[in-house]
Amino acid sequence: MALDFHNADTNEYLFGLNDSQYANLDVIFVTFKNKSGVFIDPYRDTKLSVVNQKAIIQIIEVYINKNDLNANKQQTIDILEFCTLMKYFSSKEMDLKTQGD
Repeated sequence: MALDFHNADTNEYLFGLNDSQYANLDVIFVTFKNKSGVFIDPYRDTKLSVVNQKAIIQIIEVYINKNDLNANKQQTIDILEFCTLMKYFSSKEMDLKTQGD
């Protein structure tokens, strides 16, 4: 896995992104970094608060409204699945921790 996501409180593994999924989400992660200063990186650990997760959801929603989702179907699938995960964990008020390789 390129990037693993864990519960920040318990360190329980929740899900992971492989290299191609991470690459497909790069546009979202770069926008998030530019807006928040928080860099989601496969080589370091990062804490994603619920506020950060909601910011990512908002970035994805703007991206979906502005882009042709048929241009790259696998990228669209990866972004939508990631958005669903962010919505789920933020609704549970769960801070996440990313762990890179």
